[in-house]
Amino acid sequence: MNHKSYLGGIWRRCEGGRFTPPPAETIGEDWGWIGERAELFLRGAPAIARLFTWDGLAILLRGYARPRGSSAPLDLERLAEELRCHYLETGELDVDALDGSFTLALCDSQANRVILYRNLIGSGSTYYHTCSEGMLFAGNLAELVELTGSAALPNRDALPSFFLFRCVPGRETLFADHFRLLPGEELIWDQRGLTRRQRHTFADLIDNPIPEVIAVEQLDAVMATILADGRSLRPSACNLLSGGVDSSYLQAIWNSAIWPKPRLPTSYSICVDHPHTWPDTDYAMTASRMLGTVHRLIPADAPYETYLLDTLETTAEPLNHVQSAYFGHLARAMAADGVATGICGEGADSLFGVGLANQVHNAQVLRKLLPTRSLRGLAAQITELLGFDRLAHTLRFADRLEDWNWLDHPVNRVAMFADLSAVEACFGRAAILQATEERRSLLDQYKIPNDPLQRMHAVGFLGEAMDSAGLWSTAFHRAGLDLLCPFLDSRMLRFALNLPESVRFRFRRPKDLLKRALTRHAPAELAHRVKLGFGQPIFAWLSRDGQLRRLVDRIGEYAFVDRATLQRVLHKPTWFLSTLLVYDTWHRLFVDREPVQFASAHQRSLAQMRI
Repeated sequence: MNHKSYLGGIWRRCEGGRFTPPPAETIGEDWGWIGERAELFLRGAPAIARLFTWDGLAILLRGYARPRGSSAPLDLERLAEELRCHYLETGELDVDALDGSFTLALCDSQANRVILYRNLIGSGSTYYHTCSEGMLFAGNLAELVELTGSAALPNRDALPSFFLFRCVPGRETLFADHFRLLPGEELIWDQRGLTRRQRHTFADLIDNPIPEVIAVEQLDAVMATILADGRSLRPSACNLLSGGVDSSYLQAIWNSAIWPKPRLPTSYSICVDHPHTWPDTDYAMTASRMLGTVHRLIPADAPYETYLLDTLETTAEPLNHVQSAYFGHLARAMAADGVATGICGEGADSLFGVGLANQVHNAQVLRKLLPTRSLRGLAAQITELLGFDRLAHTLRFADRLEDWNWLDHPVNRVAMFADLSAVEACFGRAAILQATEERRSLLDQYKIPNDPLQRMHAVGFLGEAMDSAGLWSTAFHRAGLDLLCPFLDSRMLRFALNLPESVRFRFRRPKDLLKRALTRHAPAELAHRVKLGFGQPIFAWLSRDGQLRRLVDRIGEYAFVDRATLQRVLHKPTWFLSTLLVYDTWHRLFVDREPVQFASAHQRSLAQMRI
């Protein structure tokens, strides 16, 4: 069964307004208020969000929050009451001293006001749509589009970003006039219309530097506290164990600090039966054996288009990773086992080191060894003549460490999976540069220092990790499950931001701190083995004899697609064709309102599981 996440709205009671009260079966009956000048409603699914009501006032809390520095047991009822009292006294949400991973929605019938707030950074997304007559918001973009009731239009200005990053970073979505609430942002809709303000940035979390000597111990303590809050909120939780450092560390802390002995914890992962993905299954199983979990492999043996259509139809968000398509299927399998919540390691790379950091470190070393631009230029020419193209590129990068406008800068290339020549042929070079600039604008909005390592990791955190977590959370919500992302908790973000850069981004050793912490709880082999990419054979599936070719061959005509480029990628699939297929399927579902047919009886039976 598909579950609603949370829905809310306010509209003015006037003739001719665009918004009309949605039917009760659409919004539910949790809380509603009909006044002389406005109507408000708020609905929250218990598995996803807690709803607190006091006659004409309602507060919805998605996730968990606690007063900063408090070690008392999680008490959401008391927190909601304190928020209510402070709001009645001041008209403000008292969120400055709250930690956790949460979104708040407050509906005030007396003031005809709705306030939305998302903390830093929060794993779930909230979407909203406004006009002069009112505002609607939801935890699921597909539900918001359905609730709005008007024809969905594509956000054409966002297409270059989408084809570069496979998602639309920041506030914009693929739908025109449908937006995403950003971390640390507060939105108010009242008689004056819509107002937004950035209440918190990364700079607000920087306070006391953490000495290296206690960094590992403090990391363990912070993670244990976050997981304890998660288990307090959702006792039936299981880790999504891929076998990588991030998920293995979560499992290790869960085992040692949270899980009751002697019963073994259960962990989960998706299993795709293909030679390309067999190593991923082995990766998860060997991690399970070293960590002592009962591991459940969930087979994903239907054609990939089944999962692609399922995820697009139920979330309305594009898939920024090929494997994102499996999360709804995984969540339903976990729900069938009686699990209420998944635990996910998303966000750790951007906190503790991505592979691209090595490029920055190498360029910094060359800058010290060859201190003048002329020396580096000469060295680049010589190494290029000798065939050392990578070294030549690094020498040129050493001249441009702070040149954020350079397209090849790691700040621009992190989390970019794109056929750049195809994107340029369709949208032009200027559109590419503008899209990367728009993503970088998040760095200034959140007051990230002009440091290449910090900016590269922050743009990955703000422009990719939070979008992945939002999409995956929505897929879990549709199955009636929650998804906790401990690395996206504000306490973990504060911890990382207060580490010395040499500890957080160890020279040429990405995620060194996380690996050192993991070796305290598990065999060192688990922390230091070769990392897998967890990819899928997407290009084989897109090829002429591949399982996705049926959908590829029916891709519609779009004005922005260059014909010669399309013929090239049809002959030899690239990321451009993969992204175009996702866009075409999304467009058919939500813009054309065309039912996309399943290809087989197996897929139709799987579709019935979602009803």
